[in-house]
Parts: sequence; C-alpha cells; structure tokens
Amino acid sequence: MEKISDEGLAIMLLTSDLLYRKTKDVSQKPFTPGEWNKFAALLRNSSYATPASLYGKNEEVIMKDLLVDRALAERVCSLMKYAGNMAIEIDRLSSLGIWIATRGDKNYPQRVKQYLKEQSPPFFYGAGNGENLRFSAVGFVGSRDADPQSIDFTQRIVRRVVEEGALVVSGGAKGIDLISQTEALTHGGRVVSFVHSELEVLIKKKEWRKTIIDGNLTLLSAVHPSSRFTGFNAMGRNKYIYTHSKGTVVVAANNKGGTWEGANENLKNSWVPLIIRTGQDVPEGNRSLLEKYRQHPLVIPFVEESGQSIIEILKKAKNGSSSSSESIGVNNSDHSSDLYSIVWPIIQAEIQKGYNFQELCKTLNVLPEQLKLWMDKGYKDGESNKTNVNTVDSISNRTENIKQGTLF
Repeated sequence: MEKISDEGLAIMLLTSDLLYRKTKDVSQKPFTPGEWNKFAALLRNSSYATPASLYGKNEEVIMKDLLVDRALAERVCSLMKYAGNMAIEIDRLSSLGIWIATRGDKNYPQRVKQYLKEQSPPFFYGAGNGENLRFSAVGFVGSRDADPQSIDFTQRIVRRVVEEGALVVSGGAKGIDLISQTEALTHGGRVVSFVHSELEVLIKKKEWRKTIIDGNLTLLSAVHPSSRFTGFNAMGRNKYIYTHSKGTVVVAANNKGGTWEGANENLKNSWVPLIIRTGQDVPEGNRSLLEKYRQHPLVIPFVEESGQSIIEILKKAKNGSSSSSESIGVNNSDHSSDLYSIVWPIIQAEIQKGYNFQELCKTLNVLPEQLKLWMDKGYKDGESNKTNVNTVDSISNRTENIKQGTLF
C-alpha cells in the first residue's frame, strides 16, 4: 500500500470531508466537486500547476499569484493548514486496509477518468488489489429484488465471463450486483466493486475480507468510508460501474429505479455498450429499454440461448460489427473510422513533438484503445514514413505494455 504523495494530500485537504465530517468546523469544509473543478483549472493555468504548490503560501501570495479574491485565498489557506490532521486520519484508514487514489495515481480507475472527465471524483477510497483496475471487465446491473430466472441467468453468464478471463464490475448491492460479485469470486474470478456506502464496514465482513486479502476483490468508494446509504450516493456510483467496464449487462430492469436510471444515463452519454437481456421472461424494464433505444448504436439485445460469448460480442461492438444488434436493426457502426482522416495528421504532429503514448492519450483526450487503433491503421497504410522511426518504435512498445492484461 503506497503512502499518499504530497500532491494527493493537498487534493484531500481541499476536497475530502474526512476532517469536516468529524469536527463540523467550517474552516475544514471542503470544496464541492464543482468548486474544485473550477479551482483545479485555475491552478493548471497558473505558475503553480498543481495543488502541492499551495503548501506554505499565505493569503496575500495566493491572491497575487492566482488573481483570486481574499475570501477564496483565505479558504484555501484555512484548508491547507490541516495537513497534519489529515495525514493522521489517512494513516488511520491505512491501518484498516483502506488506501486513497487521486486522479493522478495509478490506482485511480483510468476508464472512469477518461469517460467522465471533470465529473470523475477527485479521489477514490479503495481496498484490495489495485492491479485489478488494469484488466478488462464486464459490468452486471439489475434489480435488488430479482426474480429466480434473472438470478439463474446472472450466475450462468458470470461463470462464462470468468472462464473467458474477464473481471466482473458490480455495485456490491443486494440483488444482481451482489449475485454477480459472489458468483465470480466463488468460481475463481476477480471483481471490482464500486460501493455506495460503508466501506469501513464492508471490509470487516468475513466473506469479503478473505477475498480482498487474496487479491480477488477490489472495493472503491467515492464517499466517506463510514457514510451510510443514501439514494443520491447509490445513483451517483452507477456511472462508475458503466465507465469502468468494457460493456455492461442489464439483467433485470424495472421502468424506474437505479438500474433504469443508470442504463439511461449510460446511453445518453454514449459511454459503453449496453447488453440487454431479452426473451419471453425478462422484466418489463428490459423491454422498455430495447424499445426506447432500438436505434442506439450501443444497445445490444442478448438471447442466452444463442450461445454467444459476452466477450466476443463486446469485441465485435468495439469494431462496429455486432451481429446481435443488427438483428433488431441497430446500426452499430464505429464512427472512429470516419474520424481517422481528420485525427491522423494531428497525431503525427504530436508524435513529431516527442510525446510518448501516454502523453498522447492525455493531450488528445482519447482512450488508449482508440489511439492504438488509429496508430495501427496509420502505420499499416504507410503513413508512418512521415514520422520519426525511433519515436514510433518507442510509442509502439509503450502501447504493447499498456495492452498487457487487456482482454478486449
């Protein structure tokens, strides 16, 4: 478990309620997500660059350097002076087995950051093996009061996903979330679970503790580790399940509630493919989603009797050739190929500047998988003759390193 960096500590001081939750001292009240995004943008465009630059600065200096008013400068200084208190609280969590990953840390879920951008939380509390965050995963969502057919379906499909080597993403809640999680762990799989509350309580549960220690279960939470359940937090964590997965299976949805809202949010934002269970016995919410989004390119109806592999379906969806979606007239074409002629010259220009692969992803604000596809096409078409060979070889090597552990 890595010790939190000065950068991470500064972010926690400005955005975490670890101290304020205990003291209710207004001088320790953190920035809201919206306030933090504005202030972080201000820092990036200043000589400070990072929050760690704020250590040791007084109000007058911050006002002058950042061109902010006194109230904001005083608030920043007030929060930063509690570094010692925050470090003690972080050490307490560490003794329980809870680590913290800010947006710049390796244990921060990168797909969540890539998709959600400024909507991604400044940090996650985590427990378990952070390496699990770097493997391809399939999400499973569904009702808390799932019927026997939905439960049976979930167990069979999860076992198949595990056998094919993918991780499972869940929300750890009662119902389909917990069933998919338990089934994966029981059959030797690994799980990333975005929980909505009570992280401190969950890691003490005997059945959870063992799988965490064994490295098979990784828990993440964007809220205080002792937070109780709220509907707001439960809804808020849905987006993390979707964006961390390569695609999410909707097992059983009602026409309202968390599963319904989460699926709609995913499709509204076009994050990842949505594989919706269909057939005679599926809940009404599944039918409604298929009807409402029958022309959406990311919707894929799934009939278990077809014998199709979820992994293979997602591979086809990534390449824009999902046969299952075509069966109901959904056009799942990959628009990235249409953008190739526009973005390739830009990629070449950035390569000429000496950027490595990871820097290119950040500069161009594109997922590694997508950049790899464009680069492979560029080199295959002979375009690589226009770029520096050593730079290209270096980037290709980095690309392969990034792809290690990626199933699809």
